[in-house]
Amino acid sequence: MKFRDMNLDPGLVNKMEALGFEEAFKVQEKVVPEALKEKELAVRAKTGSGKTLAFGVPLAQLVRREGRIQAIILSPTRELAIQIFEVLRKVNKGYIALVYGGVKYERQFEDLKKADIVVGTPGRIIDHMNRGTLNANPKFLVLDEADRMLDMGFIPDVRRIMRRCPPEKVWLFSATLRGEITRLLEGRQFDVIEVGEEMPELEHTYIETERNKIGMLRQILPKDKTLIFCNTKRMTQRLGEILKVPMLHGDMTQAARERNLQKFRNGHDYLIATDVAARGIDIPEVGAVINFDLPKDGKDYVHRTGRTGRAGKTGQVINMLRGDDHELFRKIIGELDLDVDRLR
Repeated sequence: MKFRDMNLDPGLVNKMEALGFEEAFKVQEKVVPEALKEKELAVRAKTGSGKTLAFGVPLAQLVRREGRIQAIILSPTRELAIQIFEVLRKVNKGYIALVYGGVKYERQFEDLKKADIVVGTPGRIIDHMNRGTLNANPKFLVLDEADRMLDMGFIPDVRRIMRRCPPEKVWLFSATLRGEITRLLEGRQFDVIEVGEEMPELEHTYIETERNKIGMLRQILPKDKTLIFCNTKRMTQRLGEILKVPMLHGDMTQAARERNLQKFRNGHDYLIATDVAARGIDIPEVGAVINFDLPKDGKDYVHRTGRTGRAGKTGQVINMLRGDDHELFRKIIGELDLDVDRLR
């Protein structure tokens, strides 16, 4: 289905088509018409399926430039909040405020005074509520990546925000709809939208390396834009310095993380990251993921490999194994029922 067939304002459709958004992904096709009816929604859809436009397009039509907060969008990470902000400001008429921790408050104070839509992380949103700089009864509250908010311990913060800024309608997006997540919507009449798992076309491979693991990494680096995962901040830093490529880990300042992410988007072929730092990264051009260190379980493997093969594209996953990694690797591929070949 095309966005032009969704009962959207012609001006909004023209703006989207000028940006290259013409054909809707499945999640957008299912969600946009229901959201335009201002229903309460709980949407199960995986990361990388096009969820941002699924709620961003309805907001672009339903939220007007009024200088009061009509919608709040909660994101589990700063990186994802920034990406949502960048997408929304391309299609929305309203003023959008971006609020997250690790940066100074002054700009955010001014933005919140003019905001029609607020995009932010739970902690900084609560911070502004406590300071009295964010007071609202928004028409819409969007909870993006709700399962990650649960995993990262943010659900009590989300409940606090919903109590202090009670929304008229909630749109919840999550890769899973576990009990703790749907309980957020207790007492609300919401429709569940299940978007079928369109699994990306990924080639899963492994390579064994007993000695010079970094030397082996140099030899197997693909020509595609590649995301390399390490388990520790220390190894991420070391590898980034040796390979002279951008990196993301929790000890870096937010400004440094944003600079490095921008470098990766704008030309660098490689980015090295820890799991937490990479949450929320949405770069469609990522052609490969390398697990320099194996993740601890299948769930983390799915999160990592979900960074490639996005929006219908193919992707490659390379796992670098040492002798003591094989037992964990067998457990992960067995749990996920993956076909894995030795890298040639």
